[in-house]
Amino acid sequence: MRKLSKELIKKAAIELIKEKGLKEFTARNLGNKLDVTDAAIFKYFPTLRNLFEEILLDFVGECKQSFSAIASSDAPAEEKLRSLLKAYETKFLETGGAMPLLCFEIPRMNDVGLRELIKEYWDFYLEKVGEIIEQGKREGVFREDVDAKTVGLMINGYFISKSLRNLVTGEPIEEGFSEKIADIILEGIKKR
Repeated sequence: MRKLSKELIKKAAIELIKEKGLKEFTARNLGNKLDVTDAAIFKYFPTLRNLFEEILLDFVGECKQSFSAIASSDAPAEEKLRSLLKAYETKFLETGGAMPLLCFEIPRMNDVGLRELIKEYWDFYLEKVGEIIEQGKREGVFREDVDAKTVGLMINGYFISKSLRNLVTGEPIEEGFSEKIADIILEGIKKR
């Protein structure tokens, strides 16, 4: 039998969710993936919901920490936007693109607590993007008519699309794609 840890279980859970979706996210399937019994998983997590919530809390906590550090830095707005995209890409690649898909699926669940967690994350993320856009306007770099929420949603939309494309086609997710997104977004929001 394989030696388990919380981190090993969480990593396998993310892979399973990415491969099979939430419908197939069962203790039995996770146990099969880890080559252990489902009872072994419950020694670490009393329920699958606890496991799922911990995965989300890890992701949200790490993103909030990095987004806050970026938004509060002394860097110019354009550099902050690039850094925010790079930080998002890093977390995205760590989960193989699974987290945007999870965030997309959670609203269809009947779990108010998880929905609130995702909503809190989205609100926080949009707030940080807004701070960067407003800074860029004050710096005279970004156009005054740029809507921060639209920019934030465009960024998230790209990441969700990237995840879906990978899921459907198996096309690998290349590192460094956030620079391409940053170039396109900045081209659209910068003053001419």
